[in-house]
Amino acid sequence: MASWADILNLTLPHLWLLAGTLLVLLVEGVAPRRWHAGGWTAAGVFAIGAALSSWSAMDGELWQGMYVWDGYARMLTALIMIIGALVCLSSVCCEEWQKTGDRGSYYALLLLSALGFTLISCSGSLLALYITLEIGTVSLFALAGHRKTDPRSGEAALKLLIVSATSSAILLYGISLVYGAYGTTVYNQLPLGIMPGTGGNQMGLIGMLGMILVIGGLAFKITAAPFHLWVADVYQGAPTPISAFLSTASKTAGFAALLRLLIIGLHGAEDVWVMVLVALSALSMVLGNLVALAQSSLKRLLAYSSVAQAGYLLVAVVSGVELGLGATLFYLLLYAFANAGAFFVAQALQGNVGSEEIDALRGLRYRSPTLAFSMLIFLLSLGGIPPLAGFWGKLYLFWAGASEGHYTLVLIGAITSVIALYYYLMVAKRMFIDAPEQETPFRFPRSLGTAIAICVVATAVIGLYPRPWLEWSYASTFLTVPPDLPRTAIQQTER
Repeated sequence: MASWADILNLTLPHLWLLAGTLLVLLVEGVAPRRWHAGGWTAAGVFAIGAALSSWSAMDGELWQGMYVWDGYARMLTALIMIIGALVCLSSVCCEEWQKTGDRGSYYALLLLSALGFTLISCSGSLLALYITLEIGTVSLFALAGHRKTDPRSGEAALKLLIVSATSSAILLYGISLVYGAYGTTVYNQLPLGIMPGTGGNQMGLIGMLGMILVIGGLAFKITAAPFHLWVADVYQGAPTPISAFLSTASKTAGFAALLRLLIIGLHGAEDVWVMVLVALSALSMVLGNLVALAQSSLKRLLAYSSVAQAGYLLVAVVSGVELGLGATLFYLLLYAFANAGAFFVAQALQGNVGSEEIDALRGLRYRSPTLAFSMLIFLLSLGGIPPLAGFWGKLYLFWAGASEGHYTLVLIGAITSVIALYYYLMVAKRMFIDAPEQETPFRFPRSLGTAIAICVVATAVIGLYPRPWLEWSYASTFLTVPPDLPRTAIQQTER
């Protein structure tokens, strides 16, 4: 039985987030007129939480394996907290909640949502996964509908509620079937041989159906097609900082849950889940990119681009532990900065012209060269153009897929990446070639500019110096030592 000291060491980052939630509410209550105070306090809580996650070197399990703290959880917890800090920086300047009396609840809900998402990466059982997923998701309903004067925000909250309830019901039903088949929901206690012919316990039809339903429930969270129909409307209607949080932190949490489940809980059932995920990957890459071509709204374009990015990530997920897991973690890291930064630029656009339409970006290089250059960096990284971070991310995703023989998926990924590059460059054309409709310079708060600058620097640094970030990603897998092949690959690419 773990001592109280061990419990404190293993759960310190999450306890800190919980304490930070109370601190934000206290600050808002003591200084209600200082509308910056809550946002800066929340950003500080996230920053300290990220440091605590990286500093905590102790690994272990609690509560019979339901909670697991390891290098994998450490990296993803730190990443989600960094995203939370960036979202707080971008939210400080938003007028929608500067003029309301519930600013404290906004940041408190954001902290609670991040708490749930960070706990997902530590979940060692299906039951813990469901509880933490609900903690992270329920807070998002209120956050998505926070713009009370905008009907689209209310619509986004309602759609998110309906979709989340549906996915949670599917997930819970799948968990009940798994428990009925095996008598446990803890990943490392599930039967080792759960497919016929693997030499272990046989997985019955009920258990197999339960696992497929669990994967389907998680597919909603990672916005994989065909479970993506809610994404564009929710991202467009929600406050832009929350759209950034949904597209990065929520997706990171979804993949965190999926990876731990597949690698530990379902490592004997590859014949089932690989086929399912291959189909989801191909469909996500094709539908996400094709539908993005027809979008006139920048936020909707980024939403469908997020669907396609889920497809790219699944290419590595189906490739197993040796290459796939590290490649997935690395891509989640670089994707978070590039995608969040693109949404922050959309926020600056909306704050200046009152619209997030792509045409509103016309001549942006004349009105705000810094903003135009930043957006170009984010788009090129998402498109996989060297030497930015996205190039290395896609290289290792496709390398992992090809190494396991998924050549069709890699080919689909390469073709759809060209399609994605087309609509990214169309946005760049609006900014750098088209003439501006007016000459008024763009103005945006320093806090938002700081968030954008951090994303630009991170995207550039990861691209120019990929090796330490790749090694961190592979070292954060469940393996004791990073695989030789990725390490050799890193050395070869740097030469």
